[in-house]
Amino acid sequence: MKKLKVNDRVRRVPYTITIATDNSAGEPYIDGQSQTAAVSTRGCAGIVKALREETTNTNNEAKERSLMVEVLWDNGTLSFHGPAGLELDS
Repeated sequence: MKKLKVNDRVRRVPYTITIATDNSAGEPYIDGQSQTAAVSTRGCAGIVKALREETTNTNNEAKERSLMVEVLWDNGTLSFHGPAGLELDS
């Protein structure tokens, strides 16, 4: 597990979006499938504002799963994520 700290710069893990490409006829191809394109993008960036975890869990594995990271994104949005959905921004 990554060691995140308050004021660390983080980024959402990269993700891929699959979208249908423009088909001028508006109909699927002969095989019934539409043509698609995949776009990969880096996630948005922000700063860790707080780390929270459940205090009722006792073993270390459960503590890792109960950790929530409060992130203030560059666009002003505040949200909570698990550490698996974030990576340190270089």
